[in-house]
Amino acid sequence: MNCPFCKMLSDDRERIIKEKKSVFVVLSNPRLVPGHLLVIPKRHVEKFSELTKGEKEELFETAIYFQ
Repeated sequence: MNCPFCKMLSDDRERIIKEKKSVFVVLSNPRLVPGHLLVIPKRHVEKFSELTKGEKEELFETAIYFQ
């Protein structure tokens, strides 16, 4: 799999603002949307509903923290 987010975790860590057990936060492309953040689950899923309860909780807690 050629995932740009996994590549970021391994090769481009300076873009990561916050990292937790199952999610990480990065700045989106500032040229497109200045100040826009992405909260990205570390585990690959096709649908949001496939995340575990704990993963969803951590994702939402992180998103709210950066709101």
